[in-house]
Amino acid sequence: MRRKSIVVLFLWIIALNIGVAGAVNKIELQINKTLELGKNELMFASIASVCEDIDSNLYVLDRMEHKVFKFSPEGELILTFGQKGQGPGDYQNPHLLAMTPKGHLVVADEMYNLSFLNEKGDFIERIHLDGRLAVSFIGEDRFYGWVWGEDNRSQVMVDRQNNILKNYFQVPISAFSVSAPDDSGRLVMFNYSREEFAPSLQFAHFGRHSAVGIGDKYDILILDEKGEPTSQIRRDIQPDKFSKKEKKYFEKDIEELGKERGWHRSVVRNLVKKIPEKKIFFSQVLLTDEHVFVFRIKNDITEESGPIPVDIFSVKGEFLGATHITDMPLHISKNHMYFVRSDEEDNLFLEKATYKVIQN
Repeated sequence: MRRKSIVVLFLWIIALNIGVAGAVNKIELQINKTLELGKNELMFASIASVCEDIDSNLYVLDRMEHKVFKFSPEGELILTFGQKGQGPGDYQNPHLLAMTPKGHLVVADEMYNLSFLNEKGDFIERIHLDGRLAVSFIGEDRFYGWVWGEDNRSQVMVDRQNNILKNYFQVPISAFSVSAPDDSGRLVMFNYSREEFAPSLQFAHFGRHSAVGIGDKYDILILDEKGEPTSQIRRDIQPDKFSKKEKKYFEKDIEELGKERGWHRSVVRNLVKKIPEKKIFFSQVLLTDEHVFVFRIKNDITEESGPIPVDIFSVKGEFLGATHITDMPLHISKNHMYFVRSDEEDNLFLEKATYKVIQN
């Protein structure tokens, strides 16, 4: 009888400890809309990237217009600058904004160039990183990009002289491509890349931190301004499996794409075979000076709307908890989240919202 009591007590303690551990991982995101930027003015042709400076002024990159808009914290338009071109302060394919610890704005071109400007939009310098795609800022003498290899795409860190200092994660081309002969008999690569299963190279930057990772491994490195790892973001979990409905959804999508582009039937069949049994872990990483937000794949990818799972960590690598969010933010700062919206006539505008991370 006594042994039974001890066993019962032991199991009760285990259950209590599991409950306490579970309570630590309960977390809530409180999000409250504060401003809508561009809705009434209809000023944006596209919204590619946003960032804040130390005074909470907001910078918005319009990729199609090759222009940057600067707003006050209250949403008043302060100035605009930039244009398409190759001169100082011009952009070719701008895709990303970043704010340096020195207070300089970085406008990153998809291919090769990083332009540095002051808070008034005045040009300071341009760094050319030939052959590096999706370039971005890590530190004053450290920059990010990815490169094509013989059979992969690889994340790299380079210096101002464009020397590769480090390699991070790689995506094999075979994960999203098949080879087949075209009408002339020449081998051509055919791609079908969906974020739910084709692992994407992930990069994020905020203040003095950057993050690098790949969607099919729950292993994200947090870097300092020199590109040195300061912490690691990990969860010991298994990826979700695709349902039969989700697989049918992909198969139909590939079939329709093949008809639209005139692909040979064998190309369609081989791309269908690329659909894996399991989803990747995440499709987006965003970070602030305090938190890392890892956005997971939706439970049902066939639904256009629906909750998006998000795991929240401290920048030191501590898992704080998991919750859901209704929409994917474009950018997260210390106090704000920014969402790209469209009205009934498909005009784009930017929504600014305050948020709090609350641990229960």
